[in-house]
Amino acid sequence: MGFSKQYFRGIFAVILIGYASSEPSLTKVSVYYESLCPDSINFIANELFPNYENFKGRILVDLVPYGKASQSKAVSGDWIFRCQHGSDECRGNKYQACALNQKKGQDNDVKFVNCAMTLADPSDPSGIENCANQNGYNWNTLTACFEGRQGGDLLAAYGDRTHNLKPKLRFVPTIMLDDEFDQSVQNQCLHDLAGALCSKMSEPKPKVCGS
Repeated sequence: MGFSKQYFRGIFAVILIGYASSEPSLTKVSVYYESLCPDSINFIANELFPNYENFKGRILVDLVPYGKASQSKAVSGDWIFRCQHGSDECRGNKYQACALNQKKGQDNDVKFVNCAMTLADPSDPSGIENCANQNGYNWNTLTACFEGRQGGDLLAAYGDRTHNLKPKLRFVPTIMLDDEFDQSVQNQCLHDLAGALCSKMSEPKPKVCGS
């Protein structure tokens, strides 16, 4: 008895669906932070970056550099930002927004943001330039973005996301897993991101979870 091409296509599709369903799901880790915030620096340097390699391939990192800022538009159409830690923080946030817009991939984004946040001054252009060069970002493109309207538009978009959070952002950094805010998870993430991720993930879990 012969089999039609449609039969074999159907079998192949079933195999593909079965393979896809066996792939572990990604946990989205959204970090709403600001460049000069000590708690943001601590979380990125001591929790997100050190744990990233252990969870790579199982997490989708979503970085939102804005924090407790506000925004308005001038008559000229340019954005005006006011940041919790002053104009330097707005500068650092905008530089990071422009870098992330280059879409160099999650690995590079995490490395770049960690590099920038752990500078003696995370808003210093020369330090940010070094971080950009070390991680494959085009500094000329980044500078053009920062100095032009694009940088303001990108930062304002992060502002819209931050202002539209439910519940409203009260602490920086705010960490959300899979777009859901849970105060107990937030508290754990600040000092034990690995534990929070391991609790959230389905089997098979990364080796660091001990499964």
